[in-house]
Amino acid sequence: MGKLKLENRWNIDKMPGTGILPKVVVSPVDGAEMVCVPAGDFTMGISQEELYHIFMLQDRENPAFATEVPAQNVYLEDYYIDRYPVTNFQYRKFIEATGHRAPMLIDHPDWGQPLQPVVFVGWDDARAYAGWAGKKLPAEAQWEKAGRGTDGRWWAWGHEFLPDRCNSREYDLPHTSEIAVFDEGISPCGCYDMCGNVWEMCEGQWLERNLPMRGGCFLGSATFVRVTCRWTPEDPVNGAHWLGFRCIKEISVIS
Repeated sequence: MGKLKLENRWNIDKMPGTGILPKVVVSPVDGAEMVCVPAGDFTMGISQEELYHIFMLQDRENPAFATEVPAQNVYLEDYYIDRYPVTNFQYRKFIEATGHRAPMLIDHPDWGQPLQPVVFVGWDDARAYAGWAGKKLPAEAQWEKAGRGTDGRWWAWGHEFLPDRCNSREYDLPHTSEIAVFDEGISPCGCYDMCGNVWEMCEGQWLERNLPMRGGCFLGSATFVRVTCRWTPEDPVNGAHWLGFRCIKEISVIS
């Protein structure tokens, strides 16, 4: 399918008489529900004072957390982001349509259920999927705004960690959970699993020019599933059993 034909399958028009974009759209290729993150400013990162509080919560200093400093005001245009991480069901559709390599564990009973996030995919795999779906991977700022909104919260649901609102170490599940489980843990714009379950790939650079991932996973404790936490995997080509992704659609390229 040519790029022009693919782009023409998107039809996102402002609501008549309001100039407002619809809050939710459905991606025409992979069927993903996507939520609108409205244009505006938000606080990206954390302050030095917040960093000290996180060290106290963790009961030790972690130099990786220092890469979240300083807090800064960032303006982003409107965009859409997948409400959920890309699932095994969606990724299978991509494999069938393109012949792309299948990830490890996609047939495993504990990891390969249709509504679990796809894992053991790397950045090139995720980019290929996003291109097939007419979307792209989020930049760190786009991912973070979708996860925390505009009030500077640490977790998607608010400023206090609550262990029943995400699949983190405190939830005590030894593998990924299905999407749409944690209704009380959604982000301000309506995204699920922005904290825990799987780390999610973003575009950009982290320490030593490594690719960044966001959101923490089922193995991470409260401080590691904050929406500002940054990390990178040891194997960005093949990923890991705790690494997944979601996609965005920028309004400027929608026809």
